[in-house]
Amino acid sequence: MRLQLLKNGYRLLQKVQLFIIKSMMGYVPGPVAVLTYRRNFFGKHYNPWLEQGLRKAKHWSVGEIELFGAFVSKQNECQFCTRDHHTMAQMSLGIDKADAVMQDFEQAPVEEKIKTVLRFLQRLTVSPHEISEADIRPMKSQGLSDEAIEEVIHVCAIFCVINRLADAFDFELSVDTHKTARFLLKNGYAVTSLKG
Repeated sequence: MRLQLLKNGYRLLQKVQLFIIKSMMGYVPGPVAVLTYRRNFFGKHYNPWLEQGLRKAKHWSVGEIELFGAFVSKQNECQFCTRDHHTMAQMSLGIDKADAVMQDFEQAPVEEKIKTVLRFLQRLTVSPHEISEADIRPMKSQGLSDEAIEEVIHVCAIFCVINRLADAFDFELSVDTHKTARFLLKNGYAVTSLKG
């Protein structure tokens, strides 16, 4: 059940911006609604982390980051985030590669480095309490720096938060995942929390 509070509680300028978004897209994407609602409490702080983690990584391409996000979302069984971020991974890395990872990453035609990261993300998402130094060593052996591993951890954390919000607020599934993906690939995430 969609929680009704996200239909209210916006300032006048935010309402105007949300109206324009709804006119253009046919609906207001759930992340925009939740990151804008009581913005000073959550969106104002989460949004820079979102933009930094998903668009300003130094060691991973945008496509790889989106693939990691889609993969984490799939582990969390979050249909909303899995669909949109899988589409962005398809557009960035190619449909065959993105689909293969989402179906069975161990058999996917990707570098061993990526598979090692995906194994780590799976454990970090599903069994975070079991993570130890032993889970880091395989990534180190693939030549990943501490900073590259930290960027992967940020992606996992970012998606674990938004996955739970998506499910709690029952985000409406994107009408056109390609339209949403094109927008986010072009504009990034800085625009998903509306000032007002």
